[in-house]
Amino acid sequence: MEELDPEERKWYLATRLLTNSLTPVERLEWEEIIKDEPFRKEFELISKYWSRSEDLPYLQIDKDQDWKVVLERMRKQTTDTRRVTFIELLRYAAVIAVVLIASVLIWKVATDTDVTNVATIVEAPNGARTLITLPDSSKVWLNAGSKISYNQEFGAENRNITLEGEAFFDVKKRTVPFKVHTALFDITVLGTAFNVNAYDKEDVFSTTLLRGSLKVNRVGASGKGEEVVLKPNERIILRATTTQRMAEAMVLEKNVDAAADADWKDGWLTVRGESLNELSKKIERIYNVKINFKDESLKTYRYNGRIQQLSLEQVLSALALTSPVKFTIHEKNVILSENELTKSKYQSQKP
Repeated sequence: MEELDPEERKWYLATRLLTNSLTPVERLEWEEIIKDEPFRKEFELISKYWSRSEDLPYLQIDKDQDWKVVLERMRKQTTDTRRVTFIELLRYAAVIAVVLIASVLIWKVATDTDVTNVATIVEAPNGARTLITLPDSSKVWLNAGSKISYNQEFGAENRNITLEGEAFFDVKKRTVPFKVHTALFDITVLGTAFNVNAYDKEDVFSTTLLRGSLKVNRVGASGKGEEVVLKPNERIILRATTTQRMAEAMVLEKNVDAAADADWKDGWLTVRGESLNELSKKIERIYNVKINFKDESLKTYRYNGRIQQLSLEQVLSALALTSPVKFTIHEKNVILSENELTKSKYQSQKP
């Protein structure tokens, strides 16, 4: 291995210690290094994070295997012009990146000296869906392009989650209330199942209740509080009206098909009167692509239906069968254009 500078050598030996792989000679070297007070304090903090990894969701995490990946990255770093230091790799690996089928969990730990304030962030990037089991045994399905965060006291002193994007929650009943915070409203429950759609860059936020009960709260632009209690098969809709992300009054919809709002977690794409412009945003997240409209008039076509989330080409082909749409795919870019041959069979509806 390439000779390391003194600072990187410290953290290389730290990784060896945490994985019980120090040689006798390295252990003697480590005993001298750990006498450095500032380094010792930082290492002790990292050690706490590492020891707490046993408490993370998905107990099948293999720390030895994870370290093999990290050490491999260390060996390859000399060929990267944007060189990553060993201390950065250690901090990243101490909270582990776990790759699952059709999903990626990214667990991030902030370097705060108070371990109780460390935030856990779980993210499903575009092109993936993720299932998480929280410390209180509640389950969360994250849709593509979504993330949640919570602190180390989750499940004991609080059950507070911050959500950006879309998630389905199946909450275990406990005496401590379960709270979901979004950019426009807050949700409080004890034990229930519900879907929340709260993508920051979209204009419509919603939450739909499948079973149990929940309370939705928000503070309007005037500073006045608003609260609505949902029953099963009811939905709250909020529409953002300004760039400051203020919203109109909450709209309560009753007798909705609540299960359809959560179809995405089982691999379905359900649309109910949505325009192609709205639908294209879902497709971009699901398949991690960028959709461009060659003909702006296509954006106003509306769709109803439910199709399995198969390949991108199959989903676009289904759209082409039900509307005058042609498509081309080039790597991560999709171009939608109007099919003049079938245009006369369809009519455009304004949103």
